[in-house]
Amino acid sequence: MSSLFSPRCRGPRPEVKPGFAVVPSGYPPGLMIRDFFAGIGLLLRGFGIVFRTPRLLLLGALPAALTGGLLLALVITLGIFAPDLVALATPFADGWDHTYQEIFRDLVAVALVIALLFLGLLLFAAATLAIGAPFYESIARRVEDQLGGVPTEHDTSWWADTVDNAKVVGASALLAIPMFLFDLVPVVGETVGPVIGVCVSAWLFGLELSVVPFSRRGLPLAARRHLLGQRRAMAFGFALPAYLLCLVPLLAIIVMPAATAGGTLLAHRLLKQQAQAPARLGRPDAEKPF
Repeated sequence: MSSLFSPRCRGPRPEVKPGFAVVPSGYPPGLMIRDFFAGIGLLLRGFGIVFRTPRLLLLGALPAALTGGLLLALVITLGIFAPDLVALATPFADGWDHTYQEIFRDLVAVALVIALLFLGLLLFAAATLAIGAPFYESIARRVEDQLGGVPTEHDTSWWADTVDNAKVVGASALLAIPMFLFDLVPVVGETVGPVIGVCVSAWLFGLELSVVPFSRRGLPLAARRHLLGQRRAMAFGFALPAYLLCLVPLLAIIVMPAATAGGTLLAHRLLKQQAQAPARLGRPDAEKPF
């Protein structure tokens, strides 16, 4: 979510400094399991927030519905014109027997439509976040304000936020193509490929959903990666089911606003714990966790 409507920066952006670990060195299996289920709980709390506030649900449903409609229109359009496009792209099949020619070109046309649908589903979440940036930013701000807000809110520059978010959305788009090609590898691609693709996309999805609390504190993408990486099981526990649910276009209309609220809860919780860590260790820089 970009901060297109955030005030422009009036001072230098805070430097990202090495943070204090919110967890002990390593990642104990017991804590990892608890964190994973805690992440799921944050997503469920996000559903509770938007269901109790229908206005937020409606606000977040509009971009998801628009993105789903655009994806459906693209698939239908390609389905209509695919036979003609395939015929133009395969002149070498003009001299084949009519039956084999039709079978071959029909298979290629179907493969094109399936490929577009697959890429569309992988990019659905990122595209919805890009289209609905101001809507989801509004939801995230309202949720965090209910949690107590931000002690000192930083004015972030439009350009810095746009670059950070473009990196995440661009990574999603660039990874979708090699992951699709990897899926075509026999056996390995059919089993391992989808798992890797979903996990990577879910991680990027979690980074996008947690942007607003970091942006309000003047913290860039590097800080998001750092902090969510410290509690990666919690981040995956939240982002993985949210991403999988968003692969169902109609269900995504409800999931996206809930995931935005849940991502705000996740970021707010980790930022609060990070800020308190130096104080627990007796460090004087408790207000500068990064």
